[in-house]
Amino acid sequence: MENKVAFGIKGIEIVNSAIKAPTEVGKISNFNFEMKFQASVNPKDGILSVFADAVIKDLEINTQIGQYSALFHYSVSDLENVLIKSGPNQFEIPQPLLTTLLGISASTLRGLMFEAFKGTFLHDAILPVIDIMALQPELMPAPN
Repeated sequence: MENKVAFGIKGIEIVNSAIKAPTEVGKISNFNFEMKFQASVNPKDGILSVFADAVIKDLEINTQIGQYSALFHYSVSDLENVLIKSGPNQFEIPQPLLTTLLGISASTLRGLMFEAFKGTFLHDAILPVIDIMALQPELMPAPN
């Protein structure tokens, strides 16, 4: 990041953890993970939150077989001055900071999924590595 921004993880909330066992016995080998991210800010409290959602699909039968979502809360020093005000109660997060927080959120979500999938038919699923720079997330800033 060009300007150093001090931040830390304030908390992680698991929002959704669902696995739908296949109706037929057998190994599912063709998985797809659809990952989505949404960021929101609370400048006065210095909190930036990232919602990360992964929908897991069996590509052979085009069916959703799981979903895992988590909300990551980051405490950002001097957040009110870090954000770019784009309108009344609307803010833009500087791209370097957003890229860093999305990367941390994506990696942590993978770890949470890996742990949640142990002992299930998804245990051997290859979890995706995400190129955060290729993402163009739609940001929905939270009102003050």
